[in-house]
Amino acid sequence: MSKLSLAGAAALVVAPLVALVSVLVAPTASDEAGDQLAALADHRGPAIAGLALNTVAIVLLVPGMIWLAVTLSRRTPRLAAAGGILGVAGALLVVFENGVSAAAPAVVAGLDPARATAVLHAIGSSAAVSALEPLSVAGGVGLALLAVASAKAGVARWAAAAVVLGALGENVGFATGTKPLLVVAFALLLLGLAATVRGLVRGPAARSVAAPVTA
Repeated sequence: MSKLSLAGAAALVVAPLVALVSVLVAPTASDEAGDQLAALADHRGPAIAGLALNTVAIVLLVPGMIWLAVTLSRRTPRLAAAGGILGVAGALLVVFENGVSAAAPAVVAGLDPARATAVLHAIGSSAAVSALEPLSVAGGVGLALLAVASAKAGVARWAAAAVVLGALGENVGFATGTKPLLVVAFALLLLGLAATVRGLVRGPAARSVAAPVTA
């Protein structure tokens, strides 16, 4: 296994672990302006740390999904390509949204609560964020497709199911601001992706993926 492949596989496993820590650290998972303002006012450090860790997790997930898509491309080229494209595109959109949100603490510093809430609401409902936010679910859909592709390549079905449930749970958790659901979702992703990597690298799936495709 090359160093590049090893780095991709490691990133795929570390990403949900960092995301899990980010959810545990962040005082709220809600994107409502009032909740964000309360978090910044009462727990400024953890709020900023949670956003930073979440961004790191997404950045790690991008090379991880690329590695997974490339690894699966010989057995399930269409699923692997669709999952990889959707997954990476969705992840990059989340990075953009986090970049916009990162400006919030500096922007609202020193403002009274009413004005700060209005500013946060304006940032969250800006044209760019509003237009791109629905598309960010593509990341979870792409990861779920890659999980289905891994099952077809011989990875344990329970691992693929854990990734699918985790990816869908992540989308629902962020959409509803439900912290316990996000904790469960990222724990499932960590468990499922770790088993997927192990199956592709060491198990029968590794030989199956590496085998030449026959007509």
